[in-house]
Amino acid sequence: MGTITKTPARPPASWKKDLMKRSATPRRRPVVQITLGRASRLHRLVRMLADGPTSRDTLLDQLAIGLRTYYRELDLLKRCGIKVKRDGKNYHLSSTIPEAEERLPFPDPQLSFAEMAQLARYPGDASKRLAEILKSVVEAPSPTIKKGRRKKSGT
Repeated sequence: MGTITKTPARPPASWKKDLMKRSATPRRRPVVQITLGRASRLHRLVRMLADGPTSRDTLLDQLAIGLRTYYRELDLLKRCGIKVKRDGKNYHLSSTIPEAEERLPFPDPQLSFAEMAQLARYPGDASKRLAEILKSVVEAPSPTIKKGRRKKSGT
């Protein structure tokens, strides 16, 4: 007997449309899980870069980090849309601190559903975003049960 190969089913057209939708906010938001310590370090780095041109060695000393960590942090700032310029041996922020803070990631605050619902009721863009996140979790469709899948019996 020959083997029969099945071609995978094509995803529905709506699936592609959903992937192509832009987010509600025009900002780039990379999905990044960071610790409180890293968030603090990134914020200090942004503030130091905003003060004016600063040498890499000074930044390394002030932040008490190594070269590899420094370049990881610069890469993350770039992925977040925060532009850092290099002039010779000095680095500086090419935007304002408030503009950079709009894009800096913040660590997960470990909120409960009740706390999310409470914060989502306030006016403002941030509360609307929290409300959308809460709604997507609470109103998520149930997973479909695959046909032919049976429960294992423990006999």
